Amino acid sequence: MKQFELIEAFLSMSDKEIVRFARQYDVDLTIEEVVKLRPLVNKANITWVFTGIPKAFLKEVEKIIGKRKLKKLLQYYDLYRQN
Repeated sequence: MKQFELIEAFLSMSDKEIVRFARQYDVDLTIEEVVKLRPLVNKANITWVFTGIPKAFLKEVEKIIGKRKLKKLLQYYDLYRQN
């Protein structure tokens, strides 16, 4: 459920608060990235707790923030699995 903590925080914080929050975990998001991520976060679904976050969703996030930042976020939230 950690991933939904992130989504909940994302939905309840201002853009600047999200940037500060992410920096605590060594992820330097920009305001522009946060703005672009917001519509994606609104697509989050509770069923992902059981099914996992769809790869297509993660690819969209990666397009916005890049592979390195996505990997750091996923590692923090115990979602990163190396193939």
